[in-house]
Amino acid sequence: MFYLGLISFAASMLVMLIALILTIFQLIKRQTILTKLSITLASVSFGLHTLSILTLMAMQVLQDYSISYVVSVVNSVMPTILKMTAVWGGQAGSLFFWGWTLNLVLFISLHVRRQIQDGWSFLFTALNLLFFGVLSLFAENPFSRVWLTEAGNILEGVFSPAAGATVYGGLSGFGLNPLLRHWGMVIHPPILYLGFALFLVPFSVAISYLIRGETEEGLLGETRLWLLSAWILLTAGIVLGSWWSYDVLGWGGYWAWDPVETASLIPWFTSTGLLHSLLLQKQRKIFQRFNFVLILLTYILIIFSILITRAGLLNSVHAFGESNISLPLTLLTLTLVGVSVALLAWRWRRLYSGWELTSLVTRDAAFLYTNVILISLTIVCFYGLAYPLVTGVLTGTQIGLDRTFFDQAATPLFILLAALMAVCPLSAWSVNAIRQLGKSAVIPLILSIFLTAVSYFLLTKSWLALLVLFVVGFGLLLMLALTLRDFRSPHEAGKRWWGQRARYGAWFVHTGVLLIALGIVGMEALSGSIQGTMIPGDKMPLRSYEVEFVQLTTEYENPEYLTIEAELVLWKDGKAVAKLYPGQHLYENRGQYVSIPDKQSTLRGDFYTLLLDYNSMMGYVTIQASDNPLVNFMWIGALLMVLGAALAASMPWKSLQPGYIDEQEQELPR
Repeated sequence: MFYLGLISFAASMLVMLIALILTIFQLIKRQTILTKLSITLASVSFGLHTLSILTLMAMQVLQDYSISYVVSVVNSVMPTILKMTAVWGGQAGSLFFWGWTLNLVLFISLHVRRQIQDGWSFLFTALNLLFFGVLSLFAENPFSRVWLTEAGNILEGVFSPAAGATVYGGLSGFGLNPLLRHWGMVIHPPILYLGFALFLVPFSVAISYLIRGETEEGLLGETRLWLLSAWILLTAGIVLGSWWSYDVLGWGGYWAWDPVETASLIPWFTSTGLLHSLLLQKQRKIFQRFNFVLILLTYILIIFSILITRAGLLNSVHAFGESNISLPLTLLTLTLVGVSVALLAWRWRRLYSGWELTSLVTRDAAFLYTNVILISLTIVCFYGLAYPLVTGVLTGTQIGLDRTFFDQAATPLFILLAALMAVCPLSAWSVNAIRQLGKSAVIPLILSIFLTAVSYFLLTKSWLALLVLFVVGFGLLLMLALTLRDFRSPHEAGKRWWGQRARYGAWFVHTGVLLIALGIVGMEALSGSIQGTMIPGDKMPLRSYEVEFVQLTTEYENPEYLTIEAELVLWKDGKAVAKLYPGQHLYENRGQYVSIPDKQSTLRGDFYTLLLDYNSMMGYVTIQASDNPLVNFMWIGALLMVLGAALAASMPWKSLQPGYIDEQEQELPR
């Protein structure tokens, strides 16, 4: 199987190279239409690449320990699904999978009903694919074998590293990092990778437009669905990572501003700004320069994110450690920046689109404010990542910025963003429409003030938390009021809703943002925690709850690790409401343990428990219990964001005519 996997992978890259060379010859002849032969070759390349990755999966399931990568990520006691998905559990395999994801995206773009690839866009897409394919083939080859030399040394290499060396399969598999042995591992990386990869197509198409000197809005219609699909998957991937951190990793947090987490968030900011400004270009014929900049910048930041993850430049629990691919990735990032800047400078005058800000409260002004905030967040996060790199180069010692910097710099911007999400339904393209809409805000404003006052007496005295609660309450009540107003005629409600699904999809997204803000307030301002050492029968109070420790059990549920579990009874107002079983998995051979939290989840929030320490001989445990109000609104909000974006994507671009929204505004009651 080794030869099948390696040869099919190498053949895939060779066929793609031939398609690239043919395309270059066509472009030299000034023929930009992609030939059927190039499309066929690219399809063959994808098929060979797929065969190669399936071969690697099969070798992992069959535990072929003559392959070095299989030894590093698989062992005999892992479930079959984790053996398969361990493809993206290590450096070499995940880089290989990333290259396949790019090939998948290219294949889709060549075979959708409306093909958007021309010669120039194919050139840049294929170059990106070949870059990562060559890296995987020559620098981090997942098919590298284990060799036993005549001297008894064990070496690694695709081919024999010494005379007389033989392939050796007698090693025992090490297995995945215990933190990755969860169903989140099965879905989180592929969703995130696909979200990243889908941005390559708009990037390549934008490059093609700049080279050909085309600046009309055809770019918007061609790339909108790609951008929305990429944004949906990137959003889902980031949120899944946050949920995994909170629900599985055993530290009770949802976001730590880890370098890899932060690097994945930066392209989300720019792509979110892009989706807003694309609508402005459609409706107002403005922001064309800004949109080209954001399309190019988003993919460049994705490559930067990959650089941070794979090169080991910064300390991160998510990074793969130091690697010999850091220099090539750095060169790729700089090359993409150079090409993008050069093309933008070349076509800058042609991209001009005039704009006059007629009012500070219209919809185009609100979109402008949103993009300013999103770009500011991008700058803050990029600065936080670049600062230790720069200090490392200048002083020889990296000086990192901790969570305090990010919290202090980003929190005000996030609050402003939430405020804009709240008032966005009041914005319109004209001041007259805003005056009409403003009447619908009176009752939501009064109710949100009342709810904020109640929160002051019952929940928190923090002015920052109260401000966010007011913003969230006003935004949710306002969207509810406007929706009820739109549906005041029940027999037309369904038709109206479907006809304006792009707008309601946007409201879903904004509602999701507000619910996430509500969940963050619950975690940061309203949560409570207690920690204590207990023996059987002890109870530990926390607010209206009590945690009773019943017993400690230890057993080998899996031959690889010892399971230690504390049985707890959760009492509320004197009644037993749940049994909880926080524990640890102790990997004795690795000298490592993984905390397994347990919680009671309701719409109100989570009661979250952790087993911090134990002594099975003495029979005591140290338990940490946390009351996390409103936390589940973060996950509900994220789901609404994904559903809302999908709803908006279902509206054809041609249906969003420049006068469409203005016509809807004229229907407002006076």
